[in-house]
Amino acid sequence: MNEFYIYLLKSSAALALFYGVYHFFLQDEKFYKGIRLYLASSLLMAFFLPLIKMNFEVTEAANSSNIVLLLNAINLTAKGSHTNALLENISLTQFTVGFYTFICLILFLKSIIRISQTQRIIRNNPKDEYEGQKLIKVDKDTPNFSFLGKIVISDKDYNTESFRNIIAHEKVHVEQKHWIDLLLVELTTILLWFNPFAWLFERAIKQTHELLADEGVIAQGCNIGQYQASILNQIMGVEVMGLANNFNCSITKKRMIMMTKTNTPKHRIFKLLLVIPAIAIALTLNLKCTSETQVPMEEELITITKTDQALTKSETDNEEIFFVIVDEMPQFPGGEKALLTWVNQNVEYPKIAQENGIEGKVYIYFVVNKNGVVGRVKLARGASPSLDAEAIRVISKMPKWKPGKQRGQPVSVEYTIPINFALK
Repeated sequence: MNEFYIYLLKSSAALALFYGVYHFFLQDEKFYKGIRLYLASSLLMAFFLPLIKMNFEVTEAANSSNIVLLLNAINLTAKGSHTNALLENISLTQFTVGFYTFICLILFLKSIIRISQTQRIIRNNPKDEYEGQKLIKVDKDTPNFSFLGKIVISDKDYNTESFRNIIAHEKVHVEQKHWIDLLLVELTTILLWFNPFAWLFERAIKQTHELLADEGVIAQGCNIGQYQASILNQIMGVEVMGLANNFNCSITKKRMIMMTKTNTPKHRIFKLLLVIPAIAIALTLNLKCTSETQVPMEEELITITKTDQALTKSETDNEEIFFVIVDEMPQFPGGEKALLTWVNQNVEYPKIAQENGIEGKVYIYFVVNKNGVVGRVKLARGASPSLDAEAIRVISKMPKWKPGKQRGQPVSVEYTIPINFALK
């Protein structure tokens, strides 16, 4: 579930980034088709970019004398506190998931209700046709809008001077299929309802749709002054629903300004290329840095084969060679989860540490030899004498491991385990 939260946060961050590009560089330009494409694709990218996995690998050279392999930290709590902490964690997680899901469900049902209401208006009112376009005639209290290829127009506007302009405006919405963008942004606000930029995107997309429709009407030769008067005559209308394009849009002032603004110079359309650095920045949220320790070449030569002169010399001197990374790593009986379980079951939180509120992480170094026996146990980094002693005691009594192998031969491998002692 934590991964899902992280995904939502990454999507929200990407959405904020893309909206920033629109707000600072694009919203006052007049290449509306490009802006529409940018806004719609930004919504899609905000959901898909966080799914791209990107690993950044760092290779480090080190000496065998100080290389250790860290296992996942083993977290221990004082007796009696583990269950309460687990219950608290489950309770908080359940509340968060439940609250998020509840809001999503409410918004989804609200959208379904609005769609049903609009469909009822279309289904229960008389149909007509004008210049090949299907019209739905409604009473005077219903504002004009288009929805899924159908234009709904009020009786009071049906045979007026504004009628042709209203139809031309809504027809642009229908022909350019603006309902697709509206559906996409509706889903975005349902899933990312907690992100204010999702709602800002909704406004930006609706505004762009209206500007596109205005541009389409004016391109047909409509007088700008008469068209603006038509808009002002409709300004008292009420918006029907978020998924419908409405002639009586609330973004009237912006539309008036953009109608009289000179066309954007062609070279400024290259502002849309700002999406490239925006995508690059969004992808950095997915970077996961991993490190790989590289044994120096001369050391590799020493440990590759028994026929090597340096390796034979070490064995002659009864010196044991410890590996860090091998072809087959040693394995605790049952795997890493079994190891964590075993340590948790065998470690006893020292009473003196509990009484004095002592916590800390203890790093224990040990070697799994070629026979699988755990030995050379010592403190790599301590927290307090009592915690250190308990950690060493438990690691020293570990059962035999499955030994590691290099080139098919059993070898000794170094490990370090961090054990986290925590009071709740």
